[in-house]
Amino acid sequence: MGLTARDVMTKGIIWCSAGCSAKDAAHIMETNQVWRLPAIDEHKRMVGTLSLGDISHAASQRTAAEVMRAVSTHHSR
Repeated sequence: MGLTARDVMTKGIIWCSAGCSAKDAAHIMETNQVWRLPAIDEHKRMVGTLSLGDISHAASQRTAAEVMRAVSTHHSR
């Protein structure tokens, strides 16, 4: 029997609202050390996914660097 998505997925979904600022989304990503962040609308439907690349284009260089450092450190252990 093969593995299912449920077997390997991250427990506890981390997300932001679709209207969240890039800086706030970056803070959520940094705090939770995640590379991607689902965005949900007011009906709790997923409407997109933010990535570190998206943050690097939208947020300040400093904010993007802080998120990258925090997430990379966590995943390199």
